Amino acid sequence: MARYRPVILEGLLMQEGRQLILQMADGGQWRLLALGRQEHLLGRHVRIEGVREGHDIVAVDRIVPR
Repeated sequence: MARYRPVILEGLLMQEGRQLILQMADGGQWRLLALGRQEHLLGRHVRIEGVREGHDIVAVDRIVPR
């Protein structure tokens, strides 16, 4: 997957320290760069729309509960 390409991912939204993490069903995870507050979505399955910015980083445009 090339950098700076749009991505849509689904998984469990978690937090490690101050970092938002998307835990994937296959055991992988993505670090998320997201503005705003997402506490109400922690521990829930969500769909992430955004842009890949690094090996395991996604700049989030939108988070939607699933």
